[in-house]
Amino acid sequence: MENMHYDYGYNQPVSPGDPELEKISQKNWLDVQKQAAIENIKSQGQAEREWQKMCSREARKENELAQHEEVIVDANGNIYCITRNLNIRAEKRETFNFKVLNPIKVVSSDGDTGVWIFKFIVDGVERSCVMAEKYIFDVKYVTRKLGCCGCRIYATSPRKKKEYIEQLMGYLMESSTQTLEVNTHLGWTKEKTGKFTFIEKEEWLWKSFLKKSK
Repeated sequence: MENMHYDYGYNQPVSPGDPELEKISQKNWLDVQKQAAIENIKSQGQAEREWQKMCSREARKENELAQHEEVIVDANGNIYCITRNLNIRAEKRETFNFKVLNPIKVVSSDGDTGVWIFKFIVDGVERSCVMAEKYIFDVKYVTRKLGCCGCRIYATSPRKKKEYIEQLMGYLMESSTQTLEVNTHLGWTKEKTGKFTFIEKEEWLWKSFLKKSK
């Protein structure tokens, strides 16, 4: 039997002595190799695009995790919020309808502490409220106290509001430079300077401030 070999791309017998058929066979083989190379390049390109997409997603996740809200109080007592670690320029947002003044730490003549007087300006009017330090980061408590003064915090979620309150109240206590010492009883009392003072109003006693802080 005459020896034959096959072009497996077409499954046709090709005679070794036929140059035309040999040329066609070689061309078909080259076409197959070329197509395989193209498919390989496409596959590599797809893999590279998928890798870039994954890296981009991971970068966005890391950026989102790094983002946080910061409460800023300027020299005039205006309060702003700004989002840090954004890919675009962050703008200050007014999320509070009030300004703040320097708070006062209240202490008793016996050395008791834990009460504060916070002062605000709402619609041009100065208002104040007494708060207990142990509840100073409690959202419901602070919201109620601020509400009595007409103060509002505009937050998009309970979590955001909690962040705003914690940052604001923490800043106010840390920046306070005033202290008020009040007596524990009515009548004459001797101050640290040696001066005697007569207290006749219960509203200026320590127990009154404790009551107001509830």
